[in-house]
Amino acid sequence: MKDGGRAVVLFNRGASDAEITASWEDLGYPAHLSAAVRDLWAKKDLGKSTATFTAKVPSHGVAMLRINP
Repeated sequence: MKDGGRAVVLFNRGASDAEITASWEDLGYPAHLSAAVRDLWAKKDLGKSTATFTAKVPSHGVAMLRINP
């Protein structure tokens, strides 16, 4: 995104609920970065997180997030 943000989709292809983590380093950000996290489908800000963000994703479900430094 033009402002440096990233759209992140967390897929759970498993048969049960799972906690899935997005790492800032995997997204090209430094680990020490504090970034705002927003749930794009719920249209809800989830606060700031440093280094990673973990979401509980239902079986065969998806979480769609925006990570903005």
